[in-house]
Amino acid sequence: MSAYVSNLLTLPDEILLEIYKYLLNPHVLYSFYGVNKRLNTSITDYYRHIPLTDVTFEQFHYLCCAILPKINLHIQSLSINNCRSVLQGKIFSQYFSHQISQIFPNLQKLTLVCFANDELERFLQTLNNLETLNQIEIRDVLTPHATLFQYVVTTNNNRFTTIKFKTSHLDIPLNPCLNILNLTITIQTIEKLSDLLLIIPNIRQLNVITDDISLCELSFDHLSPLIYLKHFTLRCCNHFWLLEEITKLFNKIPFVEYLSLELSSQDSGFVNSEQKMFDNLPKSIRQFHFLLRYYYDNIEDIDYDALLKSPFPIVCLIDENIEQALLHTVPYQFPLLNISSPMIKQMSTCDNYRNLDKFFDYLGMTLTEIFPIITRCRRIKEIDIQYDREDELLSVQEPQKLPTLPHLFNLKRIWLLHPSREYQSFKSILQIAPNLSELFIAFDNLLPMFNDNDLCQLLGKHITHLLILRTTAATPTVITEQYIPNLFSIFQRLRHLQIDVTNGPLIESVVLSVVNIVKQYSQLISLVVEGQSSCDELKLNARQWLVANTHLTINGNFDAEYKEQTNRFLLWM
Repeated sequence: MSAYVSNLLTLPDEILLEIYKYLLNPHVLYSFYGVNKRLNTSITDYYRHIPLTDVTFEQFHYLCCAILPKINLHIQSLSINNCRSVLQGKIFSQYFSHQISQIFPNLQKLTLVCFANDELERFLQTLNNLETLNQIEIRDVLTPHATLFQYVVTTNNNRFTTIKFKTSHLDIPLNPCLNILNLTITIQTIEKLSDLLLIIPNIRQLNVITDDISLCELSFDHLSPLIYLKHFTLRCCNHFWLLEEITKLFNKIPFVEYLSLELSSQDSGFVNSEQKMFDNLPKSIRQFHFLLRYYYDNIEDIDYDALLKSPFPIVCLIDENIEQALLHTVPYQFPLLNISSPMIKQMSTCDNYRNLDKFFDYLGMTLTEIFPIITRCRRIKEIDIQYDREDELLSVQEPQKLPTLPHLFNLKRIWLLHPSREYQSFKSILQIAPNLSELFIAFDNLLPMFNDNDLCQLLGKHITHLLILRTTAATPTVITEQYIPNLFSIFQRLRHLQIDVTNGPLIESVVLSVVNIVKQYSQLISLVVEGQSSCDELKLNARQWLVANTHLTINGNFDAEYKEQTNRFLLWM
């Protein structure tokens, strides 16, 4: 029987638009731009927002040379990502750093991901006279940059009104930032919140996370009310809040309409029958989302009925083993969830937890114990299971019959840094998560999987992004070059590989082993190896060192660097 072959150019626009949905934005541009006028017209929606992620070195050069300069007037947002297409920021700057305002005159939003502070600062210096650029998002800065906030505020002639930092805590500028209307930031401690509020009098939307523990009593009395603030989220679980403190904060946000709070407390005023917090809420509130980790001395202080009957109903999950309660408004409207196994058993129906993005646990919960979470949180995108006690190896007895799980179509990433061995449970998750593609795992968790053929087949089918983290002290098996062939025989669809050999072998042997075997696996785009190097040639010119020691040639489509700031070898192919 002969097969029917369709000519792409004869397909109707409706079919082409469906095909584009299965491709990343830069892949649509790379594949279809310039074929003919009809295809150019069909992909015009992809001109406006350009996330330059998950592209090869050769594809990126073509985009910069042949496509971006031709669609430049359409581009409204641009994302430059060193996480997967490593060294992307460097190559982008080589093309456009001296003429960004001319090439992208209508750019409104810029996103920068995985930059070290020195390269980030150099990139920001190129942003001048971009008249429409008023939004910037900076994520995952690889090295500390305490003064980044002040630096960004004054960039592009003080034009940024929306600034989002998704990175470790930053210092608060001393001078007022009158231009900022929308801010997302992590601060060191909650005491810094008053300093922050003092310098952003015109803020409309504010999202704040705190990093470190605070034991000081808070005061907001010296602040003027933020009369323009309509949307406020605060995540501060490392300070024991008093009801009086939160009331004083409410007084400074009198016109807020959307309020989301994640707090910790020992104050029974949050949980008793009086429910004074609701009496003190700003009258302008339209949406209120509340999460409280309450550490109780007397469980009788908690009035379940009063919580449930409050203006914004609250449910309470108890763990008597640790004398802790988790209270939250329903439905649960926070992206992260961290609760103990006894609390999981008290969770209500899946309707209350449908918006959860990530579950994480760092206290030794097993994969099997999180199965009830999975059944209730069917839109979950990420599972993060870690265990902080590196000196202790957990012994876990998996049940003979595991429960049936729903399909998790949104699950994309799993962190597994847990010294237990739960391979049947892990296999069950792989089987019900068709779009799972990222695995971040300690090598001593990964190594025993090499002997399970069924599990290896599932891993090979799913995983395109693998991060191998350093081993735990309890089971110190170190990844060396001898394991690399097995690794690639299993993960045959791998596009991004990151290996942490800190406190292990020197990186040279691992790098050479990967690069030499990659010849057979052409899908690999990026390699990151983190650790120590004793090779001066590699540190000075990593690209030249690779040409001298591998099959890669001087004219090959790749770039490489060794970053001494982060002890990371980067290869982009």
